[in-house]
Amino acid sequence: MRRLGVGATILSAALAAAWLLPGRAAPPATPASGTHAEDAAIIQHLNAAVTWYKQLTAANEAAGEPSDAYYLDNARSLAKQAVQLAFQSADAEAALLSAEKASETPAADSNLSSQSLVNKQNISQSVARSAALIDQIQKQIAVLDGQIAKVSGKKLQELTSQRESLEEQLDFDKTLQDALQKLSSFMNSGAGKEGGLRSQIDDLKKSVPDLFAKVPGKEAAPAVPSSPPASSSSSTGLIGQASILFSRLGDLREIRNLIDGAARVMTMARAVQSPLRTKLRATIDQGRGLAIQPPMPNPPGGPSDRQKMVSITAQFKQISGATLPLAQEIILLDSSQASLRQWETSVHRGYLHTLESFLIRVAFLLFGIGIVWGMAEIWRRAAIRYVRDARRRHQLLLLRRIVTGLLMAFVLALGFITEFGSLATFAGFLTAGIAVALQTLILSIAAYFFMIGRHGVKVGDRVTVSGVTGDVIDVGPVRFYLMELGGAGSDLHPTGRVVIVSNSILFQGAPFFKQIPGTAYSWHEVVAKLQQGGDFALAEKKLLEAVNAVYAQYRDSLEQQHQALEGLGAIPWMVPSPQARLQLGDNGLELAVRYPIALHREAEIDNLMVRKVVDAIHDDPELKAVVGSPTVRASGKV
Repeated sequence: MRRLGVGATILSAALAAAWLLPGRAAPPATPASGTHAEDAAIIQHLNAAVTWYKQLTAANEAAGEPSDAYYLDNARSLAKQAVQLAFQSADAEAALLSAEKASETPAADSNLSSQSLVNKQNISQSVARSAALIDQIQKQIAVLDGQIAKVSGKKLQELTSQRESLEEQLDFDKTLQDALQKLSSFMNSGAGKEGGLRSQIDDLKKSVPDLFAKVPGKEAAPAVPSSPPASSSSSTGLIGQASILFSRLGDLREIRNLIDGAARVMTMARAVQSPLRTKLRATIDQGRGLAIQPPMPNPPGGPSDRQKMVSITAQFKQISGATLPLAQEIILLDSSQASLRQWETSVHRGYLHTLESFLIRVAFLLFGIGIVWGMAEIWRRAAIRYVRDARRRHQLLLLRRIVTGLLMAFVLALGFITEFGSLATFAGFLTAGIAVALQTLILSIAAYFFMIGRHGVKVGDRVTVSGVTGDVIDVGPVRFYLMELGGAGSDLHPTGRVVIVSNSILFQGAPFFKQIPGTAYSWHEVVAKLQQGGDFALAEKKLLEAVNAVYAQYRDSLEQQHQALEGLGAIPWMVPSPQARLQLGDNGLELAVRYPIALHREAEIDNLMVRKVVDAIHDDPELKAVVGSPTVRASGKV
């Protein structure tokens, strides 16, 4: 029973709510399709004008010349006036269309207004009834609470069941009251109503508040052309000029879009103006026809000719009030287009000037690269054709690569870099850091140019550095390589090890020994003990002849070295030749014959020398009686 009661209560409340809610309003009278088209054309025209005006306001003249600021500000000023006239025309045409609609469907508007009033009254009555019902249920619940506190048993169970049913009904009534209150508030606030053309025009006005902002007591200050930032057209680098080219291409596209936008707004303005001109022409024709027709008696209860003329005049004023701003707007849009085209011409002229500078700079860059490349090729061919010494040719080709790389870097820097002041500062800090971090490497590279110089080190030279003696097998930009020689005196032989020495050792305190170019020889001597009372002159003559006989076999190579040595300076150099002298040794009087010996042939020449001297002593009895057993040794340190 309790559930059936609750269901019946809910069903009855739902039926009451459905009866209390406002019925669906009768559909309004449908205006003519031409009226809808005119409304859509007006809104479309205003949307296009506002969009174009905002794009023009956001445009930037930074990439152009100083005169471009004037063109842009002039176009903005004209556009502002044009958009204001567009809104003025829209307001006038909205009033005109509203008057036409009012004259066509006054009854429908009256029915709509009365129906809306009835709906509001019904909603208010429903809210009041729902509040009264809720109050009544709450009082019944309060009475039941008092009775429940005094009874028990079966009576308590019935009262409790009734109380639960009332609580469910109370919840439903409160939900219904809340919904009705929300609906009443919504209708009273005016929301949900169709705004119409006037409302849409007002909304569009709010999107451009600067067009209608007014400062009381002050006149609007004239627009001052904004000064563009300093143009970077004076940039000398290819990167800077390429950046300017892309920037001006973007500006040209933006200006073209603005010109096209103005043309679209003009087209839409003419579309809005066309029906107005038709109406205006019809009104003029109607007025002229009324003026030229002969006076006729007025029908009973109808308007007189004077009243008709007054009505036509008022209608003409309304139509012309909407048409004239459109005509003025079209003229201003055309003027704004002219200013935009002047701006486009200026930017295009600057673009061509920058492009010309860019192409000229590219041409000079390619010309410079061609010159450097041509010089490098001439250098290479001259070195290969005229320099016969392979070592000297290698040095010249290496120097060619270094010079070519430096010149290429310099030419590219002149072409691409714009701010040489900043580059110089950055290069200074960078050079200082590199000099500290690569000090040893830089010293080695600097020493390399000393080593490949006139009196430098070349492959095949015998040098002694930091106590290591060896023959040079390779000279690099950073280090040189020695084949280590071991042994004592003239008995030097390869040890099978390669010694790697940094070129920077030339600038350090370690001793570095190298024979002068053209002196690839050392001195050895044949020493023989003389017997007392012997013929010393005979011994000197015979031994010197034996040594000269061996020396004659390699004398030409030593004389060629001497000729090369004479060209090194003004110091007189003596031709190396065998020399004999008497000396006192530990074992008495000795005869020593010194002779030059070519490096790398010490063992061979010493072997020949020993054989020749021994044969000379053995074949000559007189010499054999004077000298003892001879020895061969190095005359000085290699």
